[in-house]
Amino acid sequence: MAIMKVFAGPPGTGKTWNAARQAVELLRPGTTVAEVQRVHEELVDEGRIVWVTFHPSYSYEDFVEGFRPEETPTGNVVYSIVQGPFLRACRTASAAVSANRFNVGQLLGPRDQYRVTHVEAGGLVLATVANRRGDAVAGEDDEPAQAFVDFWTLKKFADLNLPASDLRLPGTNYDRKKEVARLAGVPTTFFSNSSRHAAVYEALQAEGVVIQPTEVVMVIDEINRADLSRVFGELITLLEFDKRQGASEERRVTLTYSGNPLSVPATLSVVGTMNTADKSLSTVDLALRRRFEFVLVSPNPLLTPQNYGGVDVRAMFTMMNRRLMALNGSENLIGHADFMSSKLEELRDREAFAGDANGRLAAIAHTLRNKTVPFLVDLFRGDQDLVRFVVGSDMFDEDPLDDLSEALEALGRLDSHPLVTLALWWDPRHPTWDGARFAARYAANVNVEG
Repeated sequence: MAIMKVFAGPPGTGKTWNAARQAVELLRPGTTVAEVQRVHEELVDEGRIVWVTFHPSYSYEDFVEGFRPEETPTGNVVYSIVQGPFLRACRTASAAVSANRFNVGQLLGPRDQYRVTHVEAGGLVLATVANRRGDAVAGEDDEPAQAFVDFWTLKKFADLNLPASDLRLPGTNYDRKKEVARLAGVPTTFFSNSSRHAAVYEALQAEGVVIQPTEVVMVIDEINRADLSRVFGELITLLEFDKRQGASEERRVTLTYSGNPLSVPATLSVVGTMNTADKSLSTVDLALRRRFEFVLVSPNPLLTPQNYGGVDVRAMFTMMNRRLMALNGSENLIGHADFMSSKLEELRDREAFAGDANGRLAAIAHTLRNKTVPFLVDLFRGDQDLVRFVVGSDMFDEDPLDDLSEALEALGRLDSHPLVTLALWWDPRHPTWDGARFAARYAANVNVEG
């Protein structure tokens, strides 16, 4: 069953992990947590999980289809219509063959003139071979001459009961080419290089393999970082389940560049992640928002340790988020990811801190100074009073500006605030680092609300 879901929440709460796990659960139900990463990689290789990361300059041309410059073997530049990841995902969901039907290295064609170099659910990559040993013909830069054969095109031939000979029409048979092109919805130029499609089509027919729809999940990371109405364009209507292929109110649109019709398959799921803390990002278009379920992924203190290097990280983490929630609500909290034992250990090893309690204290202090405090400064637009309220006033030093009061008054700055900086005593890279004081500040079984 296809879904449309967005995991939303503050940074560092595991939104991307939840998206990956959801994709695996949809395609391989019952996968254990320990197996998620391995199964996820397999499904990505099969082309059944497709990852895309949005950014401010991402466009419809990147996502669906658009013109792209390509260099010809003679050095000229031509502009061709290139399919984006969404269109490729739609085609895989509409027409796929089990990836174990073909193998890398397999030879295809009447004279074994093609070798399979890549296999996925949506198609194959074939390289031309020079002889029966399967040696690939070298192309530019000594790379084998290769091309992708998609099952989506072959499914149209199969649905029309067209023979494989229609993919091997001689150059002089113009009338038949025009007729087949009209029936299958392909350009007549398709036949100038259709022998690879013919080789795969013949192999499928010989084995009696049926090209059929399959479940595909597109994962859009940082879905709110792009102008969504510009990226999705006319696809917004097609995403609704009752407007999909075979649904009660199926709709088709004509694609802007190729002019081909498109309907979204019922087997395509879209899963997104959204950072709720970054207000510089675009808001989700209301027309798109109502087509998705939104799942809030909140910080989970239970995933942080109660004793790491003698510090109650969980109490410290809970205290800061409690204060943040009182100030700003639930959308701008600190994520638990950086304060998990595994992440702290990775950081300790990466920063070459010692493997003892002092090194673990240094890892916590490093995370606070270089990740948490900068996040809070950005969140509060530099308001140091709010930052100190969340982290604790004793973690900062103040430098009064009494000696500059007259000069500031002359500039019209009558209300002179002191310069606030992070105290050096809890900087693990500074000679004044005081690990014992830091441990006492956040020690296990000690009230850290101060």
